[in-house]
Amino acid sequence: MGLENTTARHVAFAILAAGVALATPAAATTELLGGGFMVSRWGGCEDYGWVGTQQVLARMEPQGAPGNLATESQLSLLLSTGTIAIRYNNEGGYRRNQEITQATYVWNGPWTPDEPSMSLSWDLYGEIPEASDSALDQLVINFQNFNEHPGCRMSVFLVMQRN
Repeated sequence: MGLENTTARHVAFAILAAGVALATPAAATTELLGGGFMVSRWGGCEDYGWVGTQQVLARMEPQGAPGNLATESQLSLLLSTGTIAIRYNNEGGYRRNQEITQATYVWNGPWTPDEPSMSLSWDLYGEIPEASDSALDQLVINFQNFNEHPGCRMSVFLVMQRN
């Protein structure tokens, strides 16, 4: 068998493999992308270095939207100094405190607490994300124990659009 035949077989195999990969549908999720800013409106964060207004980019997978889990929403906040990724059950979108089931903080390295103390609630004057949303113009999230800091209350103001 010559070099040409071996090369031809490798090329044919690569084309076949690429065709199979393209024909296999990827797990499609529904996500909202956007950004805004965050600020500690009630204080309590200064002792931990959170002062002033911070820019933030955000990515959300609302629960129940096509391709997403029915009982879990995901939210990632990308800051200039690191990233916070959380999972929570929106439980009908009520304005009460939402328990965060999993949080990962990436500053100098990733850290995932066993039982996150940070929680969130939807601000009275903002929207509540739902599975059918294609855009959120006034998403205001209030965090308690932001970044696992006791007493640190942070508000995040976002505008998001379905990707």
